[in-house]
Amino acid sequence: MIVHLVLNSHLDPVWLWNRQQGIDEVLCTARTACRLLEDYPELVLTRGEVWFYEIVEALDPALFERIRRHVESGRWQVVGNWYVQPDCNLPGPASFRHHNALGTRYFREKFGVQVRVGYNVDSFGHAATLPDFYREAGIEYYVMQRPGPHEKELPGNTFRWESPAGNQVTVFRLVPGYNSDGSEESLRRSLDLALAAADPRLGRVMCFLGIGDHGGGPARCEIEFLRRNLRYRPEVELRFSHPLAYFEEVRASGVELPVVRGELQHHAIGCYSAVNRIKRELHRSEDLLTRAEALAARDPELVPVDTPGQLERAWKKVLFATFHDVLAGSSLQSAYTEMYDDLGSACSTAQEVLTAVTRKRNAALAPNRLQQLVLDNPEPVAYDGYFECEPWRHYLNEFVGYDRRRSRILDADGNEVPAQLIPAAACCGWGQRYVFRVRVPAGGRTILQYALDRDPAPAPGTPVRVDRSGLANGRLRVRPGATGIDSIHDGTREWLRRPLKVTVIDDPSDTWSHGLKCYGVVPSAVFRAVAPGRTTLNGPLLGEEVRKLGAGENRLRLFTRLYAGMRELELRLRLDWRGLRQLVKLELQPAFEVVRRLDGVTGGELERPLDGEEYPFFEYTRLRSADGRELAVVSRDLFSCDVQPDGTLRLTLLRSPYYAHHDPKEVGPDEDYPVVDQGIQEYRITLLLQPESGALEQAILRQSEPLIFSESTSGMELPEQ
Repeated sequence: MIVHLVLNSHLDPVWLWNRQQGIDEVLCTARTACRLLEDYPELVLTRGEVWFYEIVEALDPALFERIRRHVESGRWQVVGNWYVQPDCNLPGPASFRHHNALGTRYFREKFGVQVRVGYNVDSFGHAATLPDFYREAGIEYYVMQRPGPHEKELPGNTFRWESPAGNQVTVFRLVPGYNSDGSEESLRRSLDLALAAADPRLGRVMCFLGIGDHGGGPARCEIEFLRRNLRYRPEVELRFSHPLAYFEEVRASGVELPVVRGELQHHAIGCYSAVNRIKRELHRSEDLLTRAEALAARDPELVPVDTPGQLERAWKKVLFATFHDVLAGSSLQSAYTEMYDDLGSACSTAQEVLTAVTRKRNAALAPNRLQQLVLDNPEPVAYDGYFECEPWRHYLNEFVGYDRRRSRILDADGNEVPAQLIPAAACCGWGQRYVFRVRVPAGGRTILQYALDRDPAPAPGTPVRVDRSGLANGRLRVRPGATGIDSIHDGTREWLRRPLKVTVIDDPSDTWSHGLKCYGVVPSAVFRAVAPGRTTLNGPLLGEEVRKLGAGENRLRLFTRLYAGMRELELRLRLDWRGLRQLVKLELQPAFEVVRRLDGVTGGELERPLDGEEYPFFEYTRLRSADGRELAVVSRDLFSCDVQPDGTLRLTLLRSPYYAHHDPKEVGPDEDYPVVDQGIQEYRITLLLQPESGALEQAILRQSEPLIFSESTSGMELPEQ
């Protein structure tokens, strides 16, 4: 048996320390690695992550040149190809593709290498679609660790992993892990466990060694031990090596590897939901940068010369925030301050590009006697749905009487667009906010007109009605209740088997929820109404009721919305949370027997069992009956859920462990550590009942708020007084 010794140093740039400390350790680790290679000519070291190399290149160019020479000699092996080792469940497809593009270009330009080994040895589970992203970048092999053998049984630790789309990579699962502690006892343990897990048909296995987490690398005492014991046993040869050499030997052996299909879960189910804010802000950054890139590509003459460079720098900030201990919510609370600054900076860069392109487009508009309302859609699909905006009309206060005049919204041909006045964003009384339905073509714009000459016409069709019995729009009737919603009826059948409710569940697990695959089903509290419901909006296009609920000292405002003509229900939740070591779930059970569950995952869709286990989801989940009934739930503010065997869907709104609490640490009653997700939390959730073709896609699109609103008053004439 040949043991490929992989000398490495895992380095978390952020975890129980901030990024500045991570940068210090990058430089120390790189210097140590170079000295070892120069002192021991037989060694080979393995290192990934563009961010690591960029830090060395920027702060110690001479050290970077030493690394470049070692890469050229083949003794410093580059793996990973991505900017950092990200969370492999939660980023959007755009982030994974930018990891690919940036890493491929960087390693070719700096070292002249094409990386072939994907490398996420510390990530907390792996989406089923990951092979798709890797194959796009020419990655053939993959090294991972979690879930470990005690968490997921696999047919072998070297296997072919196939995505739902049919793409495959060859995977090696680390046993026992990527770290050693420098002692002979630790080395022998790692070697013995790796050998015990080896596939005898292959005649080879990898064993990873080196001090890590906060950098370091193999210790000299470890290297000396290995040099003395290259014939570890009569039948075991130790060989200083690297992952690509191992995978190429496996391929050359001709051994047929088992095929594993689907996702690789679970390791840390708590990371699917911990620190909700970082997950939301990352997705918003992805959205805005993707739209800015799309507009800049369509109209390159309208953007500053340095725009591509600005967008790449912004993307690097986003990609850094995908790091598995950042996006997973498992870092120190103080480490997130810089992450939020970075994501805010990325959003600001994107907004500057979006503003520049749309306003330069507006400069070319022909003068119009009416104020023009411009809606740009940078998405590759058309937008068809309701939109809210607040045209600026305070200038009318300078003209006596006009601040009291009615106004209308017209399309480009002068036809009236049905619109409804809703409360303005500010309480000063100057603004008028409208909601109306609009269609904006993919990559295009729709221009409306704002007229001030008469009362708006009533909306056609059946208006939305809100009264003491509930909400109705001609397609759905919704009856609120003591825990939120008692009934959703479409005129033919009921869609809820029992009332929708928000529950509190005790959760003594650590930040990662180590050792768990699911959470408890018996609530310690249920949010219940503490005041009668109140109508806030009442047709003709939009109706809304708000209900105040409470559970102990925690308060929840549940806004229930119906739009005219839509077979869907929108929930907006504003939760004021003060809990500790608990989680909050929104529970609903369809009024049909659920036989299939289809979850959105990054870059695709995956069928999952009704087993009560917690899973990450991306944007939506769908529940189906044997006879074709379907209830879909869309939320870009939530990231995990479970579905019980009886079909009950439980969406995880939040968890409140201590920040970076890792078992077996016990927190005493007198210890004061910061707690995750305290204070005001807001969520938007859409329920789609028997969604028609394209409805799911449009609901997701609307929640991402893609339309860019702008105004033009060029040529505008005010009515005579």
